[in-house]
Amino acid sequence: MNSETAIILLAVSVTISSVSLLVSAVSALGLYRTVKKLHSEVAPLIPQAQATLAEAKTTMTETLAEVRSVTERARSVLDLVEAQVQGIDRARTELSTHLNIQGERREIEVEDILGRTQEVVGVVHGSVLRPVREVTGMVAGVKAALQALITGRRPTVDRATQDDEMFI
Repeated sequence: MNSETAIILLAVSVTISSVSLLVSAVSALGLYRTVKKLHSEVAPLIPQAQATLAEAKTTMTETLAEVRSVTERARSVLDLVEAQVQGIDRARTELSTHLNIQGERREIEVEDILGRTQEVVGVVHGSVLRPVREVTGMVAGVKAALQALITGRRPTVDRATQDDEMFI
């Protein structure tokens, strides 16, 4: 390669570099102007944003305090409800036990009453009804004997009465 060609190539590369740097500087200048313009538009909003953030922080702090207060109240209410439920459960258990015991007692009493009633029925049957049947049988026998003595002969089957049929 020749020195002139090398110088020309070198000059062309330096020119391209310079143009590139110039374009870069113009872009940086445009970017600076855009940022400056954006800054001028955003700068008035910064105090408003800070005020809004301060209000939000205050509101969040108050809300947090209220939530803690409500949570503590809810816990105390839940503790009271739990104590009440346990008391009701104990009362239900005691009442159930008491009712079971009373039911067993009543069952024993009813069995005792039924047993005694059967004894009374047996006594009445043995003491009253048996003698009544015996007397009724004896009266029927005497009646039949008197009738046989009075009429002198036995009635025929055609003339038999209902009492006679039962006796026969």
